[in-house]
Amino acid sequence: MCRINLLILLAVLFFNISILIWYHFNNCHSIKKITQIGIFDRSSANSTVYYLDTQCKSNLNDSSTINRAKEFNIIFDTRRWNGNKKESRSGPGSTLEGAFDWIKHLQTFFQYYHIRSVADIPCGDVSWQFSIQEINTIEQVYFGGDISTHVIQRNKKLYGTMHYNKLFQYWDLVSCSIPTFSYKNSTHIIQNNSFDLIIVRDALQHMHIQNGLKAVRNVIRSGAKYFALSSYPPNQIFSPNTSRSINKMEPLPRKPFECEIRNYCKTGAIKDGDFYENNINCYPFNFPLDKAILVKPSHTKFMTEYDEIHIYKIDDELKHIVEQYDNACI
Repeated sequence: MCRINLLILLAVLFFNISILIWYHFNNCHSIKKITQIGIFDRSSANSTVYYLDTQCKSNLNDSSTINRAKEFNIIFDTRRWNGNKKESRSGPGSTLEGAFDWIKHLQTFFQYYHIRSVADIPCGDVSWQFSIQEINTIEQVYFGGDISTHVIQRNKKLYGTMHYNKLFQYWDLVSCSIPTFSYKNSTHIIQNNSFDLIIVRDALQHMHIQNGLKAVRNVIRSGAKYFALSSYPPNQIFSPNTSRSINKMEPLPRKPFECEIRNYCKTGAIKDGDFYENNINCYPFNFPLDKAILVKPSHTKFMTEYDEIHIYKIDDELKHIVEQYDNACI
């Protein structure tokens, strides 16, 4: 009888130990999986901490900066750009439907060019960005900057505590240089990293052209590798003859043929927050169209606008071009 009881006891102990081992393995595996995709990892002993090396504070007392921040706070708060109440306050172009082509092309670009860090200025209410898996699970860091302090407060509240590598900070793209970022873990501190990609989507067309020139120059001076932005064809029609796909390098002219029919210095003299049809290839921005990595329509499904998505590699030629901007439109 004692032998039978002993065998029963051993069997019960073995069963309980097996359950504990199974539970421990599955919990550890789940934690490891979450850590690998870069989300919800603040409690991990081995988590990496990301931070910006600078903040955009130097011009907070400047009346121009204050007025721009106030204007874009009003736009966000009042839904002036007809923001979808259920999806985005940043305007219909920032819904998943409105951003469909940006999402599609950025996914391909991230995969082909191995993008590991992004500065997205202005980021708006990030209603479409995290639908891109390559941004949501980005290897290093996503930084969303915006001149609207109300936008940033909202984004920090919604995302800042759960996504350890998603940073949101007030940023005036006109008056503040693009920051670098650093990160540290239990064994390393890596400092002053430039972002792989800077996104300036649906922004330049809402800036006075002189402010747009300053913003573009800040991007090119940043040390980033690539620049993605919105641009409107000067003839108001997207042409397959001025289209380029990633890694296909279809032939493109140096400049759109219709540049001479537009006076962007005049049409771009708007109040910040208003609108004009900016073009990155014509004077005064002067980006060579044939240097673009990608030129595609931004809204093949959402057809209320005809702007394009452009992506450029930042090289010495672009750096030289932006240094001439002080003499533009004067």
